[in-house]
Amino acid sequence: MNASINTGAAPIRRSAAQQWAVIWLVGAGHFISHFYVLCLPPLFLLMSGDLLMADGQPVSKAGLGFILTCFFVAVASVQMPVGMLVDRIGARRVLCSGLFVLSGSITLAGLTSSYWGLVGLFAVAGMGNSVFHPCDYVILSSSIDEDRMGKAFSIHSVCAQTGFFAAPVVMALLANLFDWRSALVIAGSMGLLLAVFILMSQRILYDSTERKKKEPSQLRRTWHALMKPRIVAHFVYFATSSAATTALSSFMIVALGAHYGMSNAVANSILSAYLAAAIFGVVVGGVLADKTKRHDLVLVVTLLVSSACVAVVAIGVASFWVIVVALVIAGATKGILTPSRDIMVRTDAPPAMLGAVVAFVTVGFTIGNSSMPTIAGWFVDIGSPLAVFWSASVLNLVAISCVVIARRGDAELNSDESHS
Repeated sequence: MNASINTGAAPIRRSAAQQWAVIWLVGAGHFISHFYVLCLPPLFLLMSGDLLMADGQPVSKAGLGFILTCFFVAVASVQMPVGMLVDRIGARRVLCSGLFVLSGSITLAGLTSSYWGLVGLFAVAGMGNSVFHPCDYVILSSSIDEDRMGKAFSIHSVCAQTGFFAAPVVMALLANLFDWRSALVIAGSMGLLLAVFILMSQRILYDSTERKKKEPSQLRRTWHALMKPRIVAHFVYFATSSAATTALSSFMIVALGAHYGMSNAVANSILSAYLAAAIFGVVVGGVLADKTKRHDLVLVVTLLVSSACVAVVAIGVASFWVIVVALVIAGATKGILTPSRDIMVRTDAPPAMLGAVVAFVTVGFTIGNSSMPTIAGWFVDIGSPLAVFWSASVLNLVAISCVVIARRGDAELNSDESHS
């Protein structure tokens, strides 16, 4: 989720240099957060031949996907409580604590030889990963001037995409130089170093957002706001769209190898190209979002193109370069829609409950992420690797229907206002 949050509190005046330092410091944490989301899939092929269950049998692809599922379930389970904790004790302490928990768990995951130990450690890592969105938005909203806020959240989003892009390259390189366990230890150590650096930089991080006292009717009003059709549509959109993206990012390498006979290195390169295209798309999408008010149209067109491109690969007869071009275009379109998606959420959310709405749709995003790794791994286990691509294509089409519903709800709201 990459929507900025206007907390209603004026940020404390800081020098430009200090503000840019905050932007890049918070961006670095967001980079690590997304890097860890994809740190495991590039190691799946190596792990499947080395990691054993308690009965001595190799771990299945579905079993490997289950590790990621537990990670995302943990994120979804604590997302909203963490947001409430940020409001109570402040974002800086929660951010540092979460980063230590996340990176420490990844480091320990490289030191265990137990499958269930990996499952447990990645579940704990998921809890640590839940802190970044609420903490980052509060810190940026409190530390950055309004005329620099757009750039701040644009960089925040690009850092996330860069983390996704870097993970397959870095993890594959580390695994080839050492082994998959050492790759996890080194990756986890990177996060621990960043956590120490952020802890030492607390004085430039502000989280002075205005906090409201709890009112008796607050929970009921929030619930009614979240249950409005257009907000529920955003929730389902985030779930389906993220599920489509996770299906590809988690098992593209394995599926391309299983059906098209590509080597791990070649398939890794295609995944990296897909993620690099998404980064480029976010930049283009930011410019496009500033020039149009039809953000719903941007989402519909890009989702259609992405769905069609993935379907080309799913047919199963595409040549190598057709696969590369199709997946690069799919990645770029997924990046282009990101700014327009976030603007739609901000526009549809009641101003006084923007934080609750953002947390709500973020849970949908996490549910989508958590649902697909195990399913995609199961597709491969039953000998249907192309189903990974078909599922992503169909889920993109479902996401389009959610955009239409959200747009219809917005139109109905405008109609009601014009008659009042």
